[in-house]
Amino acid sequence: MIKNYLEEKYNLLRPVKTNELVRLGRNMVGGYIVDLGIVEKTKNLITLGFGPEWSFESDFLKIKNNCSVYIYDHKLSSIPYFKNIWKYIRRFLLLRTSYHTLKNEFDVWAKYKSFFNHKNVQFYNEKVNFPIEQKNETDIKKILSRVKDKSKVIFKIDIQSFEYKIIDQLAESSDQINMMAIQFYWIDKNEETFIDSIKKLKRKFEIIHIHANNHHDKL
Repeated sequence: MIKNYLEEKYNLLRPVKTNELVRLGRNMVGGYIVDLGIVEKTKNLITLGFGPEWSFESDFLKIKNNCSVYIYDHKLSSIPYFKNIWKYIRRFLLLRTSYHTLKNEFDVWAKYKSFFNHKNVQFYNEKVNFPIEQKNETDIKKILSRVKDKSKVIFKIDIQSFEYKIIDQLAESSDQINMMAIQFYWIDKNEETFIDSIKKLKRKFEIIHIHANNHHDKL
């Protein structure tokens, strides 16, 4: 007998079956399961919340030669990379780490710079919010207006609870969106809002994959 571990109210999260699921990005935090067929017919990726890991975007660029990747992150900075390099330089000088380890830190920095120098990557130092409250903020409507020819897009969203604020705009813009990978934060504290958000999105989209984030220890 199969035990049902979730309450019935979560039945709306059951994904539909598709035979083209693949992982883009590394096999841990930073990688996402997506539909390869949709990726192959979509030439725009919009990443909301970038952080220090870009394997998903790199894999997208490998699949799509003639594409555009739009990055939105108001906290993105080179400072953490410089701090890490300096930390390993000191360790190397004190004979506490190897040259290989130190070189790896420089390689990470070089790959980071190379990614943002890619001709198909555009970066916006803006915070995603709705409604817009400050000068450095943007919303879904403005983001989509920047897409060339207003063609279809894929969204990858990891903006630490601000995803709840843009759900209505995402649903309203469904005609221009082929697929979304969304990380929902603090569901335990936002359960009612989370369920309401899923209901709104399911009026326009289907769920094809779902999984928990196992990056952090169990609270």
